Amino acid sequence: MAAPGAPLFGLYVSWFAAILDVIAAFAGDRVFATATPIIAVISTLFFSPLALAAFAVEKVGGSNAFLYITIIVFAAPFVAMIFEPMGKSVSERASG
Repeated sequence: MAAPGAPLFGLYVSWFAAILDVIAAFAGDRVFATATPIIAVISTLFFSPLALAAFAVEKVGGSNAFLYITIIVFAAPFVAMIFEPMGKSVSERASG
């Protein structure tokens, strides 16, 4: 029997990629910090029917925590870019 989280493994990988994008956004990256969450959202919406089923089942149960966590994680790189408007890498800021 498969582990309970096995069908949602792709979503967990997308969450991890978005968390790494937050770090990249704070380091000054804009291209990958923008592209990765957009691709992850498209992947979740169109290529992961089990994730959508999990969102629907959770909504019936009365809690939308899984959906809210997903939205927050995918929006976090954009928020990080807003808080780090310089667009400079850490090494460029250190050198002056």
